Amino acid sequence: MTYQELLEIIANPENSKVEFKLDSERPERIAKEIVAFANFRGGRIFFGVDNNNREIKGSSKENFEEWLMDTVFGRYVTPSIIPLYEEINTPEGRVAVVTIEQGINKPYFVKEGDRETPYIRIGSTSQIADREQILRMAQESGYYHFEIAPVSGTSFQDIDKELFIHYYRNEFGEDLSGADEDLLIEKLNQLDLLVRNSFNEFSASIAGLVIFGKNPGRFLSNHGFRVIHYPGNDIETNHHFDQAYNLPLASVKNEKGEVIRSGLIETVMNKLGEIYAREELTDGIHRETVWIIPERALRELLVNAIIHRDYTKRNRNEIRIFNDRIEIESQGRLPNTLTIEKIKAGQKYQRNPILVRFAQDFGLMEHKGLGIRKIVIETLRNAGMKEALMEETEETFKLTIFRPLH
Repeated sequence: MTYQELLEIIANPENSKVEFKLDSERPERIAKEIVAFANFRGGRIFFGVDNNNREIKGSSKENFEEWLMDTVFGRYVTPSIIPLYEEINTPEGRVAVVTIEQGINKPYFVKEGDRETPYIRIGSTSQIADREQILRMAQESGYYHFEIAPVSGTSFQDIDKELFIHYYRNEFGEDLSGADEDLLIEKLNQLDLLVRNSFNEFSASIAGLVIFGKNPGRFLSNHGFRVIHYPGNDIETNHHFDQAYNLPLASVKNEKGEVIRSGLIETVMNKLGEIYAREELTDGIHRETVWIIPERALRELLVNAIIHRDYTKRNRNEIRIFNDRIEIESQGRLPNTLTIEKIKAGQKYQRNPILVRFAQDFGLMEHKGLGIRKIVIETLRNAGMKEALMEETEETFKLTIFRPLH
C-alpha cells in the first residue's frame, strides 16, 4: 500500500472493513477487532491512525510486529489466525497495516483466562455475537448444519407420510405403505428428518418440515416464498397480488413423470407462468407454451433460494415482480468465503447438505451444482437477454432477471 492510498482510506470514517487504532491500545481490545473481522467479511486495522480525527500519529512501539503476533494473535485470539502485516512510512510516522481475511474456522473468540468471547463486525463497530450469529458462523464453517435442528412443538405427526412413502419407494425401491409408526420414525430419523429434542423425544427437523411437512408454515414462519406483483417498476403500496406460499418441497408424480400433487416449486412456478408464459402457434396448427423469461432459469433460482437459504434468519424469501424485471431474494448472505465472482466461475458451497441431497433426489437440482453458472447465466445469454444482476447485503442474496424489451 502506498502513502497516497493510505490517505484516500483515512479520508473516510471507519466502516465494516476498516478500523483505526493507536499502538498503545490494550492487547485484548485489539484482539476484539481482529476476531470481529475474521467472523464477518475480513478487514484491515491501521495502527498509528487516531480514530477520533483520523490523523496519522505514527506507531512508536518497538518491535510492534513481533509483539502483535506473539501477544495479541498468539495469546488472545482463538482459533489461530495468520494475518498479512505491512508497514507504510509516512512523513507523519510509521503506519502498520494488518489485513485479516474472513476466517474459515468460525466462530473466532477473544481468549481471556478461562473466558472466550466471540465478536462480529456490524457496521463500524465490533459487538459481542449473539446466539443466532454464533450458530450462523458455525454453520458457515461446516461445523453445524442448522437444517437438522429440531423444531419446537413438532412430532412425527407433522410429517406428511404420503409424501415420504412416495419418495422412499421411488428412491430406495422399498414400499413403506404398510409400515407401522415405529418403522417410519426409524427411517425418518436415519435421514435426519426426525431428530431427538432436549426431552429425548422425536421432533421434525427443519429439513423434515421443509421437505415433507404437512403444514411447514405453521411452525416455520420463514419457510417458502412471499410473491408480490407490482403494477410498475418500483415498490409501492398498490399491487396486483401479495401472497405467501409455504407448501413442502416434495411433490408426487405418476409413472409418466407427471406431477399429480404439486409441491412448493411447482405451485410457485404455476403462478409465475400466469405472468411470464403464453401460448403460441408453432406451425399454424399446434400450440406450445413459450416463456418470456426462460422457465428453466426461474425454476433453478426458486430451488436455490429454498435449498441454500439461511434458516437461522426469521424472514421469508421474497419474489418481487415488476414490469421490467423479477427479483428473487433469498435470506442469508453468501456462506463462508463464497462470493458473487466465485458463483459466476462455478464454485459451490453447501450450507444445507441434506436439503441439497433431497433436491437432487427429486430432480430439482443437478449433481454437479453448477446451476447459476450453467442454467441461469448461460440460458439467459443464449436467449439474448441481459445478464442477471447479483447483489449481496449483510442479510440477503438477491438475483434480478430483466424482462426482454421485445
